[in-house]
Amino acid sequence: KEFDCVTVANPTVVVHECRRKVDGITRFLDSHRFSFDMAFEENTPTSEVYEQTIQPLVAHVVAEGLATVFAYGQTGSGKTYTMVGIQEMITEDLFSSLQASPELCETGEVVVSYFE
Repeated sequence: KEFDCVTVANPTVVVHECRRKVDGITRFLDSHRFSFDMAFEENTPTSEVYEQTIQPLVAHVVAEGLATVFAYGQTGSGKTYTMVGIQEMITEDLFSSLQASPELCETGEVVVSYFE
């Protein structure tokens, strides 16, 4: 059985696909490049994903901004697992920031939504 292979070189992901030419015998490798804002390898810790992508949004949110985090990937690739850990980190950082600025706590409301 043949498998596709993926190479991650942030921010580019390359999918290497095993193919056969029209003769049905000759094999070749077809590579498809995809560019993203950020791309992480499968063994990247959730904390690193959070620190590089989402943590900078906390200051923006505390300053009365809005932020949306969208996780995209193949079924079974670990999105839910990663996002559960990220939710915990967002909550900790968000409320720590709010506690450090009591004037924000008196005037604001915190709403966090999670959809899967």
